[in-house]
Amino acid sequence: MSRLFRASTVFSTVVCLVLSAFAAVAPAQSSASLDKHSRKIYNKLANYPSGKYLHLVLINAPDAYGALGTLSASSFTFSDAESNKTATFRYSDVDRIKTDRQTIGKGSEPRRIKHLVPIAITAAAVAAGALTYQAMK
Repeated sequence: MSRLFRASTVFSTVVCLVLSAFAAVAPAQSSASLDKHSRKIYNKLANYPSGKYLHLVLINAPDAYGALGTLSASSFTFSDAESNKTATFRYSDVDRIKTDRQTIGKGSEPRRIKHLVPIAITAAAVAAGALTYQAMK
């Protein structure tokens, strides 16, 4: 039994050493080579699906409107809404990312009216209660 225990311990030690050597030699992730601002832009873009309509505020160029394409290690593709041409931007070229809230189709009506409904119901209930109280006096 102790011989089997020693063999499995030796085997697991060898496996651990091989895996740690592989981890030391393996290349780092691509986003680690980016600066802080570029990583922030990469992480924001990674949250959006491909084809999402975005407004890019660029550092040294006019703003761009269009659909997000594929993401790579240091850049991403972007389909311009005006010319319908695909452009490649580096993450460091982008200052901010905006999503324009205007949408077309079902569900595009203003949402602030929905917030007023509970307030109107509460106000009507309070007014009815006050009228009932005054009538009981």
